[in-house]
Amino acid sequence: MSLPLPFLAGLLVVVGHREFATYLPGQGVVDDLVWTLCLLTLPWLTASLGRASAMQALVSERRPYVPSSAILRVSAIATPVVVHVLFYVGCYGDWVDRLAPDSHTMRALLAVLPLYCAELPRLAAATMAEAAFESGYVTRSAARTSSVYLPGWDDVWPSIRLRFGWPLLALMPVVLFGVGMDLLQLWRLGYVFVAVTASGMSLAVMGFLLIVGAVLPFWFRVAFSVRTAMPEPVGATLRETARRLGFSPKRLFVLPTGSRAVNAMMVGPLPVGRLLCFTDGLLETLDARSLSGVLAHEVGHARMGHPGLLTLLGFVVPVMMLSPMRLLDTEGGDIALLVALLAIGTLMVWAGLRALARRFEHEADISSVQVLGADPCSRALLTVSRLTLPASGSIRSRLLSLHPDEGVRLQMMRRYEIEPAFRARFDRQTARLRQVIAAVVAVSVAVGAWFWAVDWRQERVALKFFTGDFVGARQALDELDEVPQRWRDSLARVRAQLDAADELQPGLEGWQRVEEALVPVAWDRGEEVLLEHGPAAAYRWLSLAFTVTPEVTTAQEAIVAYCKAAAERDPDRMTAAARIVLRLGVPRRLHAVFGDYQ
Repeated sequence: MSLPLPFLAGLLVVVGHREFATYLPGQGVVDDLVWTLCLLTLPWLTASLGRASAMQALVSERRPYVPSSAILRVSAIATPVVVHVLFYVGCYGDWVDRLAPDSHTMRALLAVLPLYCAELPRLAAATMAEAAFESGYVTRSAARTSSVYLPGWDDVWPSIRLRFGWPLLALMPVVLFGVGMDLLQLWRLGYVFVAVTASGMSLAVMGFLLIVGAVLPFWFRVAFSVRTAMPEPVGATLRETARRLGFSPKRLFVLPTGSRAVNAMMVGPLPVGRLLCFTDGLLETLDARSLSGVLAHEVGHARMGHPGLLTLLGFVVPVMMLSPMRLLDTEGGDIALLVALLAIGTLMVWAGLRALARRFEHEADISSVQVLGADPCSRALLTVSRLTLPASGSIRSRLLSLHPDEGVRLQMMRRYEIEPAFRARFDRQTARLRQVIAAVVAVSVAVGAWFWAVDWRQERVALKFFTGDFVGARQALDELDEVPQRWRDSLARVRAQLDAADELQPGLEGWQRVEEALVPVAWDRGEEVLLEHGPAAAYRWLSLAFTVTPEVTTAQEAIVAYCKAAAERDPDRMTAAARIVLRLGVPRRLHAVFGDYQ
């Protein structure tokens, strides 16, 4: 069950554009959107071409000019490329915001929709092509293959359904994120706390991960269409072994793969709903005793606390350490040096995770030995290693593999079973590793909490301002002795908007009172200043109106962007924003401002 790298790369492209791309409101044009949407068919078309080439080669016994496998690799690369073109050239992110301005859920679903439209058909066609490759290996002794014997849809559907499982699984956190943010919007203080403070963001991310971890096992059953029925009498043996290990027999499932995968997996980082899946290929390959060893190994991961430890190291520690990274001033730095440091850091993290994953595999093996002895798990490991392709001895495979060498695993299980000294040393190392992990987590939490305290005085200003306590925001702003460089621009904007609000209605407290006093007065005043004094002077008024108005049109957003560009002395961006305003429709009152850009 390999991860779908083209889908993951496409998902990374979507997240990157949604988080870091900058575009003007209303920048998207229908013509660019239409032709870039048509590009989403390219991954499927190239995969279908690869399938047709493979089948034609089998029928005609002629080698194609371009290898079918190369065409499939091109189709895999095409998925993230066409998604990038859609966002970059078609300004798809702008269309997402325009179509769903008030719903995080709809924006999240619209953002990933092109990726699914491109990748799911490609996956189906690519799987059909790979089935044709396999038919070629099976029938390579024949002079040529009749089209009757080529794999059809019914033959390949189990593999296609298995590959569809990963994209379906990814939908769950996307929907949960959108729904969670929409619900949080009903409580403005909580929403602003999450949006503008490092502590709120970190706590929200950890809460979100807990919810995802709790829902994951249940959604996994739907995404991969697992079933409860097991072949007998193997099923009875596994259920009895699960009872002995303290694992509920009701949480044993079969993952249908068309007998193409030989694997087992524990699903769920939390004890809630955690389940154990055996692939149908594994159940057909191993006998009951070997399967008991596999079950003990997978349950051993849970008994040793591996899911929780990986959650702490893989999610909690990075979340807590992201906050201090905001203290780093990357502007004006040496880009080559920053890239080199990032690459070195990534390699160090990968090496640490690789070593930890291998250690956890040994610990799960030992957990199996403690319950059933070394024989069941050893037999399963030997059988699977003989029936599957042997691991390559290349440097690449050694670096990428997260599993230890089979020979080393067998030796450690035997030694743990018969050598008391080795057993005691292994147990001490296990306890020491937990102590190190606890120390790493404690340090990361302490560092993250320290950063929360460092930035809280500045964040408190933004928190009070965006919740409507303008009096409290002004007081908190005046109490700041020295503003760090990273906060100067944002707090300067807050001060300008507070000054504008005080000119219209001083002493505002409470978001409802803010809306009643400033909507639409702030926008009207901004238009007056724009006509009399120009866009730079009008920016603070229009940005205040943009902040407090519940529903702002795309044309109004473009006008605010025009004034912001003027305040930042960016004539090119001013021209681009002005042309967008003209295309969307200039308010009659402002024709004198934008008429020169026609």
